[in-house]
Amino acid sequence: MITAAWIALFAPAAAVVAIALAGTAISRSVAGYLAAGSALVSFVSSVVVFVVLLGEDPEERTHSSTLWTWLSAGDLKIGAEIQVDPLSVFMMLIVSGVGFLILAYAVGYMAGDVEERRYHAYKALFLFSMLLLVEAGNLVLLLAGWGMVGLSSYLLINFWHHRATAVAAGKKAFIMNAFGDATFALAIFLLIQRTGSVEFDTVFSSDVVEHGSTAAVLIALGLLGGAVAKSAQVPLHTWLPDAMEGPTPVSALIHAATMVTAGVYLVARTNVLFELAPAIQDLAGILGGVTILLAGLIALVQTDIKRVIAYSTMSQIGYMFVAVGLGAYGSGMFHLMTHAFFKALLFMAAGIVIHALSDEQDIRRMGGLGRALPFTYRVFVIGALALAAIPPFAGFFSKDSILGAAANAGTLGWILWTAGAIGAFLTGLYTFRLLFIVFWGDLTPFAREHLHRKRFDGGLAMAWPVAILAVLSIFGGWLQVPWGWDLVNQWLEPVAESAEEATGVTFTFSVIASLVLAVAGIWLAWRWYGRPSEVPARTRKRWPWAARTLEHKFYFDEAYDLAFYEPASRNAAFLTRYVEQPLFLSSLGELGSSVRSASRRLSALQTGYVREYALALAAGLAVLAIVFILVT
Repeated sequence: MITAAWIALFAPAAAVVAIALAGTAISRSVAGYLAAGSALVSFVSSVVVFVVLLGEDPEERTHSSTLWTWLSAGDLKIGAEIQVDPLSVFMMLIVSGVGFLILAYAVGYMAGDVEERRYHAYKALFLFSMLLLVEAGNLVLLLAGWGMVGLSSYLLINFWHHRATAVAAGKKAFIMNAFGDATFALAIFLLIQRTGSVEFDTVFSSDVVEHGSTAAVLIALGLLGGAVAKSAQVPLHTWLPDAMEGPTPVSALIHAATMVTAGVYLVARTNVLFELAPAIQDLAGILGGVTILLAGLIALVQTDIKRVIAYSTMSQIGYMFVAVGLGAYGSGMFHLMTHAFFKALLFMAAGIVIHALSDEQDIRRMGGLGRALPFTYRVFVIGALALAAIPPFAGFFSKDSILGAAANAGTLGWILWTAGAIGAFLTGLYTFRLLFIVFWGDLTPFAREHLHRKRFDGGLAMAWPVAILAVLSIFGGWLQVPWGWDLVNQWLEPVAESAEEATGVTFTFSVIASLVLAVAGIWLAWRWYGRPSEVPARTRKRWPWAARTLEHKFYFDEAYDLAFYEPASRNAAFLTRYVEQPLFLSSLGELGSSVRSASRRLSALQTGYVREYALALAAGLAVLAIVFILVT
């Protein structure tokens, strides 16, 4: 079993090395098959690990393996160690399984790109980094995977580095994630200072820090900072929409199924430390609730097809943060799984649309594509229904599980339930706004001119992974049915015991209320966008300030520019003009001029005449002789 876990981890790394060493000796499509094949090997190995664990006693499902001692400093020893337990295997299956489908899709999507080999190598590197993160057997190795995931995402976001916007988006993502990496590292330093170890068993023991103490709060706050940055939650969320500059398979893999859910995994993995600081765990839930509403509102006015789905990702991860913030770890991880299915499906279906319209992403130029791309339309409807949490699709079971946990968590729980219920209405509205604008109505002149069709909408290479995700989006939610069985909670219980959900009348009210709000959002989207309507235009005219606020994304970017970029820019200009220029650049320039002047004078003495050189030598000897006589 442990061998299979190591194979799952290193298979994508082997693909990176093979693609890099082979270079142009292999075709671009072969590089894609290597990357996708490595993901398939990881998935099969993860299934083997899961089957073995399934046959063991629930209390004995934790195994670790160390290849070597990676770092050693005094009594602190850190091994290259992996840990196999229900939580890590749960994530391994999602990362490798959905990752395989997306990498297979990318073979068709990226066909013909001149840098296709580099792209597939980056994707395999990301998959290795993410598997390292979830399989890590200690906090330092987890931090290493955490940082490598950030590096991989930076490389993929600005893959098309000839675009200034892509380069800027990559830098923005890297900087904001680096802030979270720093707080995560500080939390690890505090744990080392307290325990002298980074092993999970040691740092998760209940006597590490006192419940509610300053140390417990600082440790949990540092971990939360890393989680919030990686999962694009308020206030460290602004990098995610800009990251849509990367190719669409990047959006599907990094910004739907894996990387942005790493923060949720971190909170679930370190749940013992968060429960020692209840105020910080509550803060995680509150930030999730705020993100649900903020991202849902912004998504209503976006005109880029991928950005609408990106803001939806932020909102859905907000639900996961609400769950883990309330201690409902099983519900949060369950929604992480179903979200990976339907959000990857939506991104990949959007990629087919973009491909068919010659890389156009503006939904105002789309319309009537339902008849032109029937397969894509059908799978998009499935993804939209799952996202809007309409039964019996996957999102219904996982989202209602979270709301059921919130309804059983007291005053704060009901506040977060209200945010989640409003979020359900917004989700239905912005999701079906997107669907109606893109697929309903008549073909726009732009679409009619640029649309190019293939059999199976984008080719079979892009269609079959989407079809599998569509099936998972329909049936994936039946793993945990609130009124029947809770397989995910039972599986994760040895690692993270979840809070109880509401039952009876309270749960029934929660389910019906959220479903009614979601259907109301879909109905309103149909009234406004499913048929000709002047309501959106009139609404914009009536409340222009609200429209501007949403279009400017609540002015977070402007606030960050005002608080950080502009002061730094002004300070740099001041230091350049009044410090660097006069003290360094000018003095160094004068020194260089003096050296050049002296060299010109010395070069003038070199005439090339032997008699002058002989005279100079004789004069020198004469001077030396006179000095010798005077001294003696």
